[in-house]
Amino acid sequence: MLEPITPTPKEDSSAVPAHGRTSGPRTMDFPDAIRAVTNGSIVARVSWGDAGDYGLLKDGWLTIYTKGKYDNWRVSDGDLEGRDWIVVIEGQNGKSRS
Repeated sequence: MLEPITPTPKEDSSAVPAHGRTSGPRTMDFPDAIRAVTNGSIVARVSWGDAGDYGLLKDGWLTIYTKGKYDNWRVSDGDLEGRDWIVVIEGQNGKSRS
């Protein structure tokens, strides 16, 4: 069985749905995060903290930058169920970055 590369989220009570926030970034669920990625945005999870980890499309592959390197992103159950996704860098004109 493959171990997920995605950082394990820390318990974070501040990660609430966007409609419950009064300030800070707009959070979203995984399908919305993937839509953002396919439009060229770079995404991360609030629960990942400030580790500098993020997800993006790179050379047509769903890719994660974690532990100082790029790797194929093996999506975990936690990723799929997460509702604390944020856009780190907005995409431009629907083109992915590589």
